Amino acid sequence: MANKILTTETYHEEVRGRLGVGEDVVSDSDIEALSVLPIGEARIIKAVPDYADLIGDDQAYVYAAAICMVAAILAPSMAARIKKTMKDFDFSFENQAVNWDRRASQLVDEANEFIGLISSFQETLDAPLFMLSGPTREKERRRF
Repeated sequence: MANKILTTETYHEEVRGRLGVGEDVVSDSDIEALSVLPIGEARIIKAVPDYADLIGDDQAYVYAAAICMVAAILAPSMAARIKKTMKDFDFSFENQAVNWDRRASQLVDEANEFIGLISSFQETLDAPLFMLSGPTREKERRRF
């Protein structure tokens, strides 16, 4: 399946860079998995249906949003991929504790920020068709 947004040679490194890991932790095939890359791109395409017509900065924002979304999909699995501590006879180290679910949420927020920067993007809000108002105490105020 051909990529629709992430078409550069460097997108693997960019996804790993957003996660702060190397190729030894997240491989190219992990990023290109059918449950990761196509889903991340599809989420961005759903938000920006005219992505193919964008140029300049807008195109860069869509690309950056796709990188963040793919990284957000991978983030929850990072806790199982990264060893917390490693010890040997003459050395030991401990990896930094990261809340990967929170990091995934931050990456989704960042992707949405990039989408919001696109000049042709118009956020749609579901406006209520009708509103209900409750009883008022106007009559009770008049009594006093």
